[in-house]
Amino acid sequence: MRITTKKLVLCALMTAIVFLITFTPFLQIPSPMTQGYYNIGDAAIMITAILLGRRVGFIAGGIGSALADIVTGYYIYAPATLIIKGIEGYIIGAIGSRKNGVPSRLRQAIAVAAGGLEMVLGYFIYQATVMRMINPTLGMASIIADLPGNLIQGALSAVLALIFLTVLFRTRAVKNLLR
Repeated sequence: MRITTKKLVLCALMTAIVFLITFTPFLQIPSPMTQGYYNIGDAAIMITAILLGRRVGFIAGGIGSALADIVTGYYIYAPATLIIKGIEGYIIGAIGSRKNGVPSRLRQAIAVAAGGLEMVLGYFIYQATVMRMINPTLGMASIIADLPGNLIQGALSAVLALIFLTVLFRTRAVKNLLR
C-alpha cells in the first residue's frame, strides 16, 4: 500500500472534520440513560468513507470521534468509540466507495445503513458488557431505552450524508478527487 501526500493530507483533514462535527456542543444531545451523547459525526464518517475509502474511513472515523469523546469529557467511551467508529468507517468504505467514479445511490445507501447499524450494535454491546461492569447500577432497561436514540442518530446521519454526497459528487473538486 502506497500512501501519497495527498491521501495523508485528506485523511488528516477528514479526521479533523469528523472531530469538529462530533465535538461541536450545539450538535450534541446528552443521553441520560447511558451517560453518553448523540451527535451527527457519523455523517462525516459516512461521507469520508464513501469518498476516500475504507482505510481513511477507519482512521478518520475512529480517531476523530474518539478525540471528541476525550475533549468533551466522555473518557469512558473513547476506547470503544475508537473501535466502533473505526469499524463503521471501514464497513461503509468497503461497501460504498469505488476506486474510479461515483458509486450508485443504492450502493451508498446500503453502505451507510450497514455502517449505522454496526454503530448501534457496537455501542449496545459495549454498554451491555463494559459499562455495566464499570457501573453496576446501569440496567439493561436503560441500555435498551438508549437504542432508539442511537438508531435515530444513525438514520439522521445517513440521510445527511446521502444528501451531501449527492451534491458533492456533482462538484468538479470531488470529480477530480476521484480520479
